[in-house]
Amino acid sequence: MIALRGIAQERVDLEMVTPHATWAYRPLAVAEPFGLGEVKTYDLVRIAREHGATLHLAGVQSVEPGAHRLYTWDGRALRYDILLLAIGARPRVAVPGSVTVQGPGYTGRFRSVLRELDDRRIRRVVFAVPTGASWPLPLYELALMTAAHVAERGLRKVELSVVTPEQSPLELFGPPASEAARALLEERGIAFIGGHHASGFSDGKLGLTPGQGLLADHVVSLPSLHGPFLPGLAQDAHGFIPTDLHGLVDGELDVYAAGDATTAPIKQGGLATQQADAAAEAIAARLGAPIDPAPFRPVMRGLLLTGGVPRYLRAEVGGAPDRPPLASTHALWWPPSKIAGRWLAPYLAQHHEELEQRDAACPDHRDRYCQLRMSLLGPSPPSLPSAPYDMTSYGPCWPGALYLYSLPQGSFGSVDFFQYGPFQLVTPGGELISACKPSCDVG
Repeated sequence: MIALRGIAQERVDLEMVTPHATWAYRPLAVAEPFGLGEVKTYDLVRIAREHGATLHLAGVQSVEPGAHRLYTWDGRALRYDILLLAIGARPRVAVPGSVTVQGPGYTGRFRSVLRELDDRRIRRVVFAVPTGASWPLPLYELALMTAAHVAERGLRKVELSVVTPEQSPLELFGPPASEAARALLEERGIAFIGGHHASGFSDGKLGLTPGQGLLADHVVSLPSLHGPFLPGLAQDAHGFIPTDLHGLVDGELDVYAAGDATTAPIKQGGLATQQADAAAEAIAARLGAPIDPAPFRPVMRGLLLTGGVPRYLRAEVGGAPDRPPLASTHALWWPPSKIAGRWLAPYLAQHHEELEQRDAACPDHRDRYCQLRMSLLGPSPPSLPSAPYDMTSYGPCWPGALYLYSLPQGSFGSVDFFQYGPFQLVTPGGELISACKPSCDVG
């Protein structure tokens, strides 16, 4: 959206469909348990307004390309001329029995691991890169920051290990990054076990292929990613959407896709922004903008948090003789953010303070949108605890307001949360906004 407005300017009318009114900056989630950073949450309502976009709070259910319609989980049919999808992938546990760190909201169990280390109740922690993981960097960050945490507290006889299918640490970034990562692991006393696949953790033992297994008190891992399986579009066997180098979906004329939902082999925020930029240029050119759209040429930029001096890693996917891979303690791009994108990173750097969402009921800059607690009063979906069940969302915070909201496909293992209603909406102060039957529109 930011790129398309910047390139196409007033040649385009923008509409944004999202199940949430905020966006979480996910890469810093790994630093939260150590108190070294926090996930920032940004106000999509304001971002959409600043870029002249209409915002629809809804989850995408399906697409009907022949009719140029997108359908949402709350029953709306939204017409489009050109559609750009960035709906992400679905995380699943990859190493059964492990503490799986998926991002914001999923670091609580890892905090428990740190507490057990602090209390000297455990001493062996294995960080297992799952088979097929395309972006293992967060797991190396967790291992390195855990080692720094252990050293700072003077904990003795702690054994930390990294198990990975890779032959060398962070090998996707090339030799300079691997050498830097290996040196860091050795310096922190972290064992590196390469060329092994973790199969599952139970009874204090991590299954390995090849090998007899590895004893551990806890195993920490990353999720595997699966495609969105979006009805109406081409997809591979895993549900990912195939596109060309300009983001155009296979077999379509007016549908583009970017990010983790696509068949691009490496799933990472910076690469997703590069895909989105390529799609935005292609769309803007179709609308008459004076630009020669460049195809997606992935450049990996990884900011490795270490619990000390960070490392900046850069490599071109596929290699480029004139631009070899680099690893440095100095910034290799600007601004030196976790997600490096031509349009997104500078925008967030310039507007960070004003866009950051804070917990306050009806702040003025949200046009009286605020955080709400949605309580399910009726029968629960099979995958949820018994009603009542609370979740947090955002919506208009005055009695009688129009409130349209739906959850993304797959949330809570349910097709549509509202089919199990009735539900009620309550402000943080406890004021009842509405009590509705399933799929009601008006409080």
